[in-house]
Amino acid sequence: MLSFAIAGLLAARLTIVSGPPAALLGIGLVGCLLLALGWHDRGVASFLFLLVATVAALIDGAPLVLPGAGITLAGILLLFHLAVPPKPFGARDARGRTDPRGGWHRPRWIGDSAWMLLALVLLGRGLGRVGDLLSTPAELDFALLAGVGVLIEIAFALTTFRRSLRPTAWLVMLLWRIAWIAAFGAAPGEPILLLLLVFACDPGWWPGRSLEQTDETSDDAGPAVLYYDGDCGLCHGFVRLVLCEEATTPEPLRPRFAPLSSEHFARQVADRSDVDAPTLPDSIVLVLGNGRLLTRSAAVLEIASRLGGFWRALSLVGRLLPTNLLDRGYDGIARIRKRLTTRPNESCPLLPTDLRTRFES
Repeated sequence: MLSFAIAGLLAARLTIVSGPPAALLGIGLVGCLLLALGWHDRGVASFLFLLVATVAALIDGAPLVLPGAGITLAGILLLFHLAVPPKPFGARDARGRTDPRGGWHRPRWIGDSAWMLLALVLLGRGLGRVGDLLSTPAELDFALLAGVGVLIEIAFALTTFRRSLRPTAWLVMLLWRIAWIAAFGAAPGEPILLLLLVFACDPGWWPGRSLEQTDETSDDAGPAVLYYDGDCGLCHGFVRLVLCEEATTPEPLRPRFAPLSSEHFARQVADRSDVDAPTLPDSIVLVLGNGRLLTRSAAVLEIASRLGGFWRALSLVGRLLPTNLLDRGYDGIARIRKRLTTRPNESCPLLPTDLRTRFES
């Protein structure tokens, strides 16, 4: 997301420069692509920070002239990015490691710093907007709306000192920014501002929940079991993703795993009288603790909801979409999945001992 936002800022400036500055911006766009792909993440991010500083000084204004807010926030976000521990799951440099978690975490101070910076920026913009509205008679009708926005932004700033109120304040601010953009359009640098809002968020505010099972925390409900194609590299990657992203998943919602070719699947699923095993997908099958089977998009959305945080938000959005449409997309990927990655040497992904205990045979 950061790379695309910075790419937008650089691309917008390509139309006002030529010669060497344009070439430098072009190199920056290539750097944004490399950052999005996770290639030498820290080195590319450092280069982009220097490029953003150059753009701020030489393109947005003469040296010693304050640059526009968008490019300034982009530089600060790059510093936040550089402060995050390297090699998160999914980064190119993290490929091949045994533990998908890799000991990675985002330091708490980054979220706190992003929150304070966002509070100051939004409060300043809100107060400035009220001044503009009051001084322009043609826009006096919007003064009340702008006043509501300032109240929201002041309340947002006050939650800097009350962590328990931050989840609610964050959601209110997100909805307010979306409503304002829908009504009046995006101001310059708005994508960077929304990205700063993402940086200020703590996914742990929204722990994982089950979409389909209401008794997942009862003593009678056993753990769910995710069956996957042991010969598919993409399926192995999906299992590793789940194991890496379940930091906000309550213990009763953390699934166990087994290959579709395992005796466990044959015994617990294929031999059931109410299951037509040949009709089940050969990619993933999720069996809930109450025995219910989920396949295709329903299984993916359930797993995403159990992971919590942004994954849970995506699952809620996914539920609003037609199931047939989601299943077609799933089936399309499933048909070509073995062409996207190499075939694994074993049916179980490469994992440390503590995670291998979650696998059934």
